Amino acid sequence: MEQEGISLEDLQEQHRNYAEIIGIDKLLELAKMYGGTQIYIPKPEELLKNRKYKAISEEFDGTNIKQLAKKYQVSESTVYRLVRDQIVKAASRQIPGQYSLSEYL
Repeated sequence: MEQEGISLEDLQEQHRNYAEIIGIDKLLELAKMYGGTQIYIPKPEELLKNRKYKAISEEFDGTNIKQLAKKYQVSESTVYRLVRDQIVKAASRQIPGQYSLSEYL
C-alpha cells in the first residue's frame, strides 16, 4: 500500500478523527497491526489505574484505608484488596522477645 502523500482528505470520514489525534502514519501502523479486528480503547482512568494502585500500596500505613479510598476515589474494599498482603505480613511479624511456637516443637 502506497503511504506517501496520504492526506486527511484521502481517508474516509470516520477515520479522520483518529488520524487527527495520532497522525496518519500511526493510524496506518495500527491498521497494519490490527486491521480487520476490533480493539478496545480504555478510558483514561483505566490506563492510569496501575499507577493509582501503586500509590495506594506505597501510602498505606496500616491505619489509613478510609483516607486512601477517599483520596483515590475507590472503595475501601479495593484499598483493602490492594494492601491485604501488607496487612498479613505485618500481622505475622514476630514481636521482639516473643517466642515462636516452632521453638517448642
